[in-house]
Amino acid sequence: MYLTGLFIYFALLVVIGIVVSRKNPDFDAYFYGERKMGSFLIFFTVTASWFGAASTIATANAAYKSGYNALWMLCIPTLTTIIIFIIINKKVRETRFVSLPVLLEKYYGKVVSGFASFLIFFYMVVLAASQLVAWGTFAGHFMGVEYGIAVIIGVAVVIFYSFLGGYLSIVFTDALQFLMITVSLVYLVVFFKNSPSPFNSADFHFFADSRHNLLMTASFTLAWVISPIIWQKIASARSAKSSRWGLLMSIGALAFLYYLVIQAGVYARNFPVTENTADVLSVVIKNWLPAGGGVLVFLGIAAAITSTAATAFNVGALTLVKDVILIKRKNRMALYARIATFICGALAALVALRFNSIIKTLGLASEIMAEGLFIPGMYMLFFKKKRPLAALLSLLLGGGFSIVVFLNATGLSLPLPQWPDSLPYGLGLSLFGFIIGYIFDRK
Repeated sequence: MYLTGLFIYFALLVVIGIVVSRKNPDFDAYFYGERKMGSFLIFFTVTASWFGAASTIATANAAYKSGYNALWMLCIPTLTTIIIFIIINKKVRETRFVSLPVLLEKYYGKVVSGFASFLIFFYMVVLAASQLVAWGTFAGHFMGVEYGIAVIIGVAVVIFYSFLGGYLSIVFTDALQFLMITVSLVYLVVFFKNSPSPFNSADFHFFADSRHNLLMTASFTLAWVISPIIWQKIASARSAKSSRWGLLMSIGALAFLYYLVIQAGVYARNFPVTENTADVLSVVIKNWLPAGGGVLVFLGIAAAITSTAATAFNVGALTLVKDVILIKRKNRMALYARIATFICGALAALVALRFNSIIKTLGLASEIMAEGLFIPGMYMLFFKKKRPLAALLSLLLGGGFSIVVFLNATGLSLPLPQWPDSLPYGLGLSLFGFIIGYIFDRK
């Protein structure tokens, strides 16, 4: 039943991609949906693309162990980031956003833009890989295939439907995926509510392990504020009002979804998890839910994973086409964009085959943006005087450190702290580089 449901779901995604695809879309059409998105479409795409593998699987696992302390993992940084975007919504719209490196080039020059392009593309590949890690562990459990095979199947489907219609197909599939995520989680919590409450006093120790939680929250929030994903969605809205209302609605929806996931994770304690797996929800779905309900929840979590992966592929392709390769030929833009989507997905699959932790992979991705681009990016947004050397040194020191930490996680075994303990060091280097460059820029 799981494979049948998955096949029908994948078929729906592909059909939507075909329906909204155009034979020869230009740059704005392929990557921004011609900048005509209304508030409800912004709401759907922000919510679905943000509520991915870590928000479902990893948060439920954390809630299973520590109750409401799991809010720190994704809920708090997510809601904090969206509130910040509501505040800076008008400023983002005023930039006439095309891509982050394009803005950086106008403000800091081509050298900074070039380094930033590489860093952003690298981030998008690792972000997409975090979703594929989840797909390999979660879906592979139901498909009866090895982790690597499940990753390849997942990346092939997501590439295909996002490849066809670009951003527009992602927005419309996000609407479907948001409904699937919501219905499946509501069903799961209603099912669990028939069992005794498993909450205990330790589940409300909100500030337990506060240092680790604060570092994790800071890493995600700083990265997501400067990540081009939400910038792209704000820029795709027909007006500042549309993007602002879409973000406001997303806050309520995401808070509700995180509440459901934490409830599900805690109530899963009533159902013995005897299998050797780190994924609580997959065991509950497979062993304790009725057949139809199990398929529903399985597809809801699959929707959460694929929606975030598709967005990462699309923005990764945007960065590769516009900023890394610097494609100028508008008449062949659709072809290049689709090739770039394939490249981004293939590289993400290679990274996913190297890691097996959703949060670790997502954390390493966030570190790249937080340490490499947050400081020069925020200075660019709020200050008028250009400081190119400050931005370059900040990017090289902070971004360079984040890449070394990433490589260390692959097996270099250097004497460096692991994420998120590495965050203060990378941010410190980024700030130090910016201050030194700022001093020389003023001379």
